[in-house]
Amino acid sequence: MVKNRNGAFMEVIRLKGLVAIDNKPQQVIVQGVHELYDLEDTQVIWAGERLNRMVFIGRHLDKDILKQLFDSALKS
Repeated sequence: MVKNRNGAFMEVIRLKGLVAIDNKPQQVIVQGVHELYDLEDTQVIWAGERLNRMVFIGRHLDKDILKQLFDSALKS
């Protein structure tokens, strides 16, 4: 578990988004509930810049820390 800047544990209850995966030309939907996550290919091909968009629902969430974690996961 990860703590926010106030020392409270962040809890992601739900997430949803569109992500770009290097070896796939199409947009990929990511959905999650607690620890269960699913990726689903769409039939929509990326046009222009490939941007990752995510929505998180939870408790004690810190946008900057979530962004850091997401960015570091993309680099590994």
